[in-house]
Amino acid sequence: MIILRTWRGIADHFPARVTEWLMIWPAFGMGLALTGQPEMFQTSPSFAVLASWADERTWATLVLTCAAARAVALVVNGTFDAFRHSPILRGISALVAIVFWSQFCLGLLMAAVYAGGSWSGPVIYSTAVLAEIINVFRSWSDVGRTRPR
Repeated sequence: MIILRTWRGIADHFPARVTEWLMIWPAFGMGLALTGQPEMFQTSPSFAVLASWADERTWATLVLTCAAARAVALVVNGTFDAFRHSPILRGISALVAIVFWSQFCLGLLMAAVYAGGSWSGPVIYSTAVLAEIINVFRSWSDVGRTRPR
């Protein structure tokens, strides 16, 4: 019964949360890439600045935590009526993802400007930041709808 209820909760809210579900993939994928290729930052000058801030393992831990927290928030979102805090959790997840992706993007941008890195990274990862800004707006707009009057 709980599996059906959870599935129904996800399915009912999926169209409105599609960008949030979608952004789990790059977070999870990047975490796997950083974990599976612990020398990734040595492969290109594009990663020079990111490597100076933290190693691949630290970045992987951060982004995988973002992906897991978002997945939990989305699963409980609307599935359990007694838990009215899921829009807040979704909003916090999106804010944390903005911080992560903006720092990742900034590191790639700085490497492109100062270390001969590729310009493709800042273009792609700035798109992730923009998607997360939309997710913050959507989740915080849901906070008012779920609060008792």
